[in-house]
Amino acid sequence: MFPGDDAEHRTARLIEAHEAERLRIARELHDDIGQRVAILTMDLDALSRLPRLPPEVSTRIQNVSDRALQLARDLQALSQRLHPPKLDYLGLGSAAASFCREVSTRHDVDIVFSTEGMPTDVPARVALPLFRVLQEAVTNAVQHAGVRRIAVTLRARPDELQLNVEDAGAGFDVDTVLAAGAPGLVGMLERIRLLGGQLEIQARRGAGTSIRARILVSGSNRSPAAT
Repeated sequence: MFPGDDAEHRTARLIEAHEAERLRIARELHDDIGQRVAILTMDLDALSRLPRLPPEVSTRIQNVSDRALQLARDLQALSQRLHPPKLDYLGLGSAAASFCREVSTRHDVDIVFSTEGMPTDVPARVALPLFRVLQEAVTNAVQHAGVRRIAVTLRARPDELQLNVEDAGAGFDVDTVLAAGAPGLVGMLERIRLLGGQLEIQARRGAGTSIRARILVSGSNRSPAAT
């Protein structure tokens, strides 16, 4: 085994370990903590309906109940970001569309999502890295680009999947950010590289950002059902 191959193997194992931990935390949030908070909201709601409560007490309880309900929703959203169940059950296209709608609603940003020819049986070892790139690219655009519109395109070609995320915002110096070891961009590059794909980042200060990922789905990247 060449030294480079050993380093690539370690990187792959580290990414797998991170995904396994994300899945464990997501399940704990959904199955344990989220359910306990949901029960708490129901108990508070029932308490607020007790007869002969002073109005100020009833109002205070209802306010606490509303905050607990919002906490339950936030926990559910966090669980789905850690490991989106729609990616497992509905496929990459539906999971990507759902994520874009959620971010658009939560942050009041116009995310224009389009998909072309996306199959439902994209293998998990390809779908999950592409979804993580989408998450990172869109989140970075929302947090740093300073724009109200982001364009996301997911395409399937006969032997290739393509993901484009573009904005016309603040942009950044790619070399400077990569040299600083920014975990988000480095993680995107590593995920796509491990699949033998290509990730192109075009950005310039004040001139927007374009992130384009391409992954071949022939050979080892294609699921048996999709051949």
